[in-house]
Amino acid sequence: MFPEFLIQSAEEVKSALSRHDRKLVLAESCTGGLVAALMTSLPGISDYFCGSAVVYRWDTKMKWLGVQAETLNQFTDVSRETAREMALGVLQETPEASLSAAITGHLGPGAPESQDGLVCIGIARRTSSDLAVPPELVSVEALQSDALIASGPVQNHPADGLTLRQRRQLAAADQMLKLIVKALES
Repeated sequence: MFPEFLIQSAEEVKSALSRHDRKLVLAESCTGGLVAALMTSLPGISDYFCGSAVVYRWDTKMKWLGVQAETLNQFTDVSRETAREMALGVLQETPEASLSAAITGHLGPGAPESQDGLVCIGIARRTSSDLAVPPELVSVEALQSDALIASGPVQNHPADGLTLRQRRQLAAADQMLKLIVKALES
């Protein structure tokens, strides 16, 4: 069902979550729940995975995660600023989670040139078991999905019937999983 390289990346996340005794929650926009589907394909993941909010539209980002209208109006949803607020917001809304990852972007076609293929990924974590202490941002990155395709495992994956948008989704999901592991190991 999923490419083997994505299953391997999801298994690496599960192992890192287990090693560090962390629970993960996600907020996904441009990947549409793909990362959550990968995680839930792994047996025993319920010990470490809390869930995922698929927040594709601005209104949903604002109402479910607390993304500020000002952020969306000034920077759009394809921005580090929005990924930051998504990661912090989904973690704030999920008390049992200790780590969050959020992704937003524009995978085309028809994107403005400056946004075409751009993905932004934010990672946040709790620093205290006291839920009154706000979570902290670990990292936020803006990446070009076409560069991820060219330098990563999607390049070697058969493109049989996949659109450029779908290949970009695979690359973005893989990068999100890699950044979660990086955050857990740092």
